[in-house]
Amino acid sequence: MSTEFSKNKVAIVGRGEDLNWFNTMLGEQMAIRVHSRDVGGAFTIIEARVPPFIGPPLHYHEDREEIFEVLEGRFRFHCAGEEFEVAPGTSVVVPRNSVHGWVNLGPGAAGLLFTFVPGGIDEFFPQIGQTPPEGWTDLGNQYDTSIVGAPLSVKGAAND
Repeated sequence: MSTEFSKNKVAIVGRGEDLNWFNTMLGEQMAIRVHSRDVGGAFTIIEARVPPFIGPPLHYHEDREEIFEVLEGRFRFHCAGEEFEVAPGTSVVVPRNSVHGWVNLGPGAAGLLFTFVPGGIDEFFPQIGQTPPEGWTDLGNQYDTSIVGAPLSVKGAAND
C-alpha cells in the first residue's frame, strides 16, 4: 500500500484489496490501512477481522485517543468502567488514559476499524502475533499500551 501526501496535503491511499493482512491473536487478522509515517505521525488507521468471542486484554493508552468504527458484527465494549453493546455503524471514542477493551459477541467473524490519534503505534500490532501472550505486557509497554486486566468475556451479554 502506498500512502503519501500530495503538495496540496490531500492523502492518496492504497486500495483495500492491496492490504497486507497479518495475524495477531488466535484467528484474528489486522491490516494497517494508513501508517502514521505516511501522515507525519498524525494518526494510524488499522482494520481488524475478529473471530467470535475474541478481544484484547483490558488496557489503556496514555498518549493517544483510540476511535473504533464497527464494520460488521456485534461487540461488547468496556470503557472507563462502563460496558455496552454496539452494532455496525457505531463509533466508540476512547479518551487517553481510559481503561478499555472489547469482545466480538459472535456467532461469526466481525470487523473493526481502529484510529489512533496521534499515530506511532503501528509496529505494535504485527508484533503481537509474533509474541507469546506472557510477553504482551512488556511489548505493550514499548508502544503506549498498558495492560491492566483480562479480556472481556461474552458471559453476561444482553442477548445471552
